[in-house]
Amino acid sequence: MTVMALMGATVLLLLAAGFPIALVLGATGVFWTILYNPNYLGGIAHTVFNTASGETLIAIPLFILMGQIVQHSRVAERFYETVARWLAVVPGGLLHANISVSAVFSAVSGSSVATAATVATAALPSLDRLHYDRRLSTGTLAAGGTLGILIPPSIPLIVYGSLVEESIGSLFIAALLPALMTVSLFHIYIFVRALLDPSVAPAGAADTPPISTAAALGNVLPVLAIVLVVLGGIYLGWTTSTEAAALGAFMALLTAAGQRTLTWGMLKTVLGETASLTAMILFIVIGAQIFSFAVYTWGINSDIRQLVGGLPYPPLAIFGIIVVIYLILGMFVDALSLMLMTLAVVHPIIVSLGYDPIWFGIVLVLLLEVGLITPPVGMNLFTIKAVNPSISLKDIAYGSLPFVAIVLFSVAILVMFPEVVLWLPFHI
Repeated sequence: MTVMALMGATVLLLLAAGFPIALVLGATGVFWTILYNPNYLGGIAHTVFNTASGETLIAIPLFILMGQIVQHSRVAERFYETVARWLAVVPGGLLHANISVSAVFSAVSGSSVATAATVATAALPSLDRLHYDRRLSTGTLAAGGTLGILIPPSIPLIVYGSLVEESIGSLFIAALLPALMTVSLFHIYIFVRALLDPSVAPAGAADTPPISTAAALGNVLPVLAIVLVVLGGIYLGWTTSTEAAALGAFMALLTAAGQRTLTWGMLKTVLGETASLTAMILFIVIGAQIFSFAVYTWGINSDIRQLVGGLPYPPLAIFGIIVVIYLILGMFVDALSLMLMTLAVVHPIIVSLGYDPIWFGIVLVLLLEVGLITPPVGMNLFTIKAVNPSISLKDIAYGSLPFVAIVLFSVAILVMFPEVVLWLPFHI
């Protein structure tokens, strides 16, 4: 356990010195592997090769490409305008549109920041012109963005599955009911809040020109078609996650071409951003794998199992401690980095406690969602502010607090009723 503490201290010191997370994890893994036995460096090379050449991770750039095309082609903006008109008559109006569109866009993005930025760009002008409560408006946009790492195709779930060697398809299927539950709870809160205080969501349609039914369907159906092809193929077992990602990217390209928003300039931007984001994610994944190799080499996993097995506490109490640690760390470390930094240590603990790894993957993503909307490093909070710098970061943070409570309530439900996660993977 001394070695584990020293490895953790090495990571913290390098992070405090300002080194990138990928370099921190990789360098720490190499250093401690050399200390154990320099001959094991060949094992690191083998681990890196297997990680970089694995078919599972090919889905990541394809899903990123799909999301980038939708984000830059005005497809998402037109989709929001149509949904906003349909939901304007419901108590809560455009706030429901924020959540619904975020949920759908999450299914073609896989990224929380991209979801929050895209929907906020489309929504904030109408929300401001119609005098919606600014805190609640920005809170729904920030919270809606968190769905990007829960609703498939979730990039964190792909990374989690590849690291712990669980089926990506099973994780995607397991995420469906928790995602629907969380989205429903968001809608219920908005509905009740608007009924109790109608001033937070004044009645009225989105401030956009009238459109025909045909045009409205033309704005909505292409996005829904992408979602159905990607998720339907995975859930029905017709495609792997990688094949679904390829189909989704191709359909997004066709949609942009069909709506005449596909240009060489846009395509160049999309490909550049896809390459940049993919490189960042994969370097972090490789660094995490090197770190995990060092953890296994020193036998820390077995030490953890023995330590946890000898603790005089019930599994639920130990799990509660893990939850608190994630909530605290999530305030300071971005979601993907936090997962990759901790998984090598936390996963063996979860398994030794008797929890299902697929169940924990979904719960972990929900806990990471909280970190996205809690200061001081809540990425979605800063994303909303970047879209409209005139909005106070304090207002966005306060508006997100009720949704933090809702996400934690969702975690509590999954702890009490794990079947919400596990029923679908074993019955499809």
